[in-house]
Amino acid sequence: MISATLFLLGFATTILAFEAAKSFLPERPNFAGKLIPTAAGVCFLPIILVTITLGSGSLVGVWWDGTLLAGYVLLAVLVGFYDDVRGSGEARGFKGHLGSLVGGRMTTGMVKIIALTLGALFVGRYFYGYSFEALYAAFVLAGCANLGNLFDVRPGRAVKFVGLPAAAMLLVAPGWSVLAMVGVFGGVLSLFYFDLKARMMLGDAGAVGVGSLLGCLVAATGPSVAWWAAGAAVFALTLVAEFSSISRVIEEVGILRWFDNLGRGA
Repeated sequence: MISATLFLLGFATTILAFEAAKSFLPERPNFAGKLIPTAAGVCFLPIILVTITLGSGSLVGVWWDGTLLAGYVLLAVLVGFYDDVRGSGEARGFKGHLGSLVGGRMTTGMVKIIALTLGALFVGRYFYGYSFEALYAAFVLAGCANLGNLFDVRPGRAVKFVGLPAAAMLLVAPGWSVLAMVGVFGGVLSLFYFDLKARMMLGDAGAVGVGSLLGCLVAATGPSVAWWAAGAAVFALTLVAEFSSISRVIEEVGILRWFDNLGRGA
């Protein structure tokens, strides 16, 4: 009952925030060259802040552990929004941002990478102490956040390929982590139609928000099939993105191409 209430609250507050903010959001050309609002993921902020407030007061049983996870999603959305607003888009991928840093220029993307990595290390240390599991949890958490970004190059793709595994994790993750994340998941679904139909873009704020949602649920689950599978997927997909293209793989594999195009229309 509490989970359903938080889900509906997240759905409602996010769509209301989007309606209120859409005329103020930055605009950028999408993959088809159409100028549309971006950074819509910033509209997840109300439900994240509600979740943190409820968790801090232990009103819904989230307690500090769940509040910490919600705090990581908050960090992801904020640094993603910073990249949306201030980023030039010149440097691409980890290699591009690292190259810029070596050349003496700190990109907004590198700021995002550093913030998400440090935050993930803090979360991993909190849950698993000084251990291999802590480092692995941090890798999965930051890696999933990055995956959201890597998939967010076509309408609806990040929610389909990253949000769907997050939905599956909501069924198996510990109850306290579900309470912390289910409201944000409701917010993600509320914007899915608009993203899929290319009426707006989630932006980095939304993409890393969706990715961090998945990462938090996996990290909270601890060593398990999902835990190890997620780490392997993060490692493999990150390599594909750096040295080839995730879009190319999707286009070349029929079932992935069908799923990617499903519901998008004209």
